[in-house]
Amino acid sequence: MKKLATLVLACLVLFGATQLARADDSLTIAAGAGYKKLVTALGKAFTAETGIETQQIYGNMGQVTAQAQNSGVVDTVIGDKRYLDGSDLPFSTEYVIGKGKLVLAVAKGVSLPAVFDLKVLDAESAPKVLTDPAVTRIAHPDAKKAIYGRAATQFLANTGLAEQLEPKLIEVGTVPQVSAYVVNGEVDLGFINLTDGYAIQDRAARIIPVDEALYEPITIVAKTLNGCPSPDIAKRFGEFLQTDTARAIATKHGL
Repeated sequence: MKKLATLVLACLVLFGATQLARADDSLTIAAGAGYKKLVTALGKAFTAETGIETQQIYGNMGQVTAQAQNSGVVDTVIGDKRYLDGSDLPFSTEYVIGKGKLVLAVAKGVSLPAVFDLKVLDAESAPKVLTDPAVTRIAHPDAKKAIYGRAATQFLANTGLAEQLEPKLIEVGTVPQVSAYVVNGEVDLGFINLTDGYAIQDRAARIIPVDEALYEPITIVAKTLNGCPSPDIAKRFGEFLQTDTARAIATKHGL
């Protein structure tokens, strides 16, 4: 038991969730790090409407599902439906929030004429952009544990560029880490989601949508954990997600 408690504490520190001492009348949400701004906005709106406080935990989906499995404090998990359906977590209810979109972020200062007027990165434009000699480093999130890391690698495989670009690719943990690399100019290009793209659009040269036919559809859902600490509040949060207020927030954040 002592070993388990130590493991849980280590996870809380790792995920920046050291203040998770929860009250009976609160809701704890675990979500993909790429949706931090969205979930924060939804949490604030839910609190304003109900008076119920929320606490949030973020990481890549591998970290999030481990936290939900081991901590015993999580009520609702937000992330990609396909990933969560493939996990071992016992869910009781599902609420659809919206459709996730992959985008390419271009760092400021990169001399890349091919992206000036580019509307979408597709199979025709991708070779011109990604193999340009001016591009030496391309970041994407964890291909196995992060939704948009998987989507990015599917896109590269479907365009036939994965092997050719291997020397340029840098894999990091989460979408926000990729965004930070782009903003700081540590990479030339980065695959992120549209939600984070909106957040950094003033600090990047371009945010370019990626052809949705070249990666598997991403449906972002909120799932209630079976046996969670606050099932009634989790149900109220799920119902809130179906309101016009919540849908407007999701749209504003790229879903």
